Amino acid sequence: MNVTGDFDKILEDNLKNELEWLEKEFDILFRHKRIKHCYTKQDICIGNKILDNVIDLIKANENEDILNLLAVTLNKLERVYPELF
Repeated sequence: MNVTGDFDKILEDNLKNELEWLEKEFDILFRHKRIKHCYTKQDICIGNKILDNVIDLIKANENEDILNLLAVTLNKLERVYPELF
């Protein structure tokens, strides 16, 4: 099997998609709880597990642009959901 294309570009695009997913996932899971300010310990645990998994996935890639994008995404999420950080 031959693979054509730029592997690094494909990997970068996949990691960018993962970060977009992360923001959407937090919005789906925690939007209503943010409005009511009623996070449970389980919410915080779930949020932290999601963050840890995504961070571990992206940390393995040493692409500086992706790491910067990760930092920007985490900063956005922290501003919106400070209780989960």
